[in-house]
Amino acid sequence: MNCRLCGKDEVLQKSHIIPKSYLKGLKNGNGQLMSVTCDETTIPKKINSDPKEDLLCRSCEQFLSDNYEKYGTRLFKSSRGVKKTKKYIEFNGFKYTEYYLFLISILWRASISSLEEFSNVRLQEKIESILATSIKNKSIKLQTSLNLDHFIRISVLRVVDSNTGVSDEVIRSVLLHFGVEHGKTAKDGMVYYFMISGFLIGYFLSVDEDIHDIRTKRIVGQLVNRTQIKIPKVELTDLKQVNEGFKAIYKKSKSHPP
Repeated sequence: MNCRLCGKDEVLQKSHIIPKSYLKGLKNGNGQLMSVTCDETTIPKKINSDPKEDLLCRSCEQFLSDNYEKYGTRLFKSSRGVKKTKKYIEFNGFKYTEYYLFLISILWRASISSLEEFSNVRLQEKIESILATSIKNKSIKLQTSLNLDHFIRISVLRVVDSNTGVSDEVIRSVLLHFGVEHGKTAKDGMVYYFMISGFLIGYFLSVDEDIHDIRTKRIVGQLVNRTQIKIPKVELTDLKQVNEGFKAIYKKSKSHPP
C-alpha cells in the first residue's frame, strides 16, 4: 500500500488518528481507558484506546510530528504566555497556520481512516486531497484570494461546568470521539467535532457563492490569524451534544460501576 500523504510505495507505520501524546495524557499512567457508548444497551468496558492503522510512511509520520504535533499537542499544556480569566484563556505567541494545520491533519486522518471510531467523518475525496496538499505544503492558501480557512473554519472552546457539579478534572479526562451535525440546508454546511483535554474542537464546513461572505463569516471561538488569541470558556450545559455525552457517562457509571 502507498503512503496516504506522499503517495510513495513505502513500508507503512501504525499511524495514530488522534495524536498519541493526547491519549497518553488521558491515561495518566494507566494502561487502559473506560469506553462508554451513548446508547441503552452497550455496557462500559475497558479498552486500550490507542486507535491506529497502516496509513503513513515513516518519513511522513516524522513530518507530521516535527511540523505540527510537537507544537499542537503542547500548546494548551504550556503556562508560558497564558492568561486565564473567568470567561476565556488567552494565549500569546500563537502560531496560527501551524496550529490550524495540526487540527486539519487530525480531521484528514479521521476521514481516510477505516477504523470504526472515526466512521462519522467522511469527506469527499477531492476535499481529502486538498487537505493533504495543504498539510504537505505547510500552507493554507488555495488561490490568490482564497484560503482553506475560508471554507473550513475551526473553533476551539474550553468546556467548563458551574451548573451541575462536573469537576474540571473529570472534564479534562474525557475524550469524545468525532460527532457530526448537518445544517438545515446545503448552504449551512456541516460541523465535525471532538473533545480532548477539556477543549471542544469544531470544524465548520460550508460553501457560499458570495466571496465576501466566505471571507467575513465568523463563529464562536474561531481561530484567527493573530499572535494573541482568546479561547472562550463555555458551560457544559450550553453544549447539547457534549452535555448528553456526559449524562450518558454518569448514567452508566451508576448502573455499571468500574
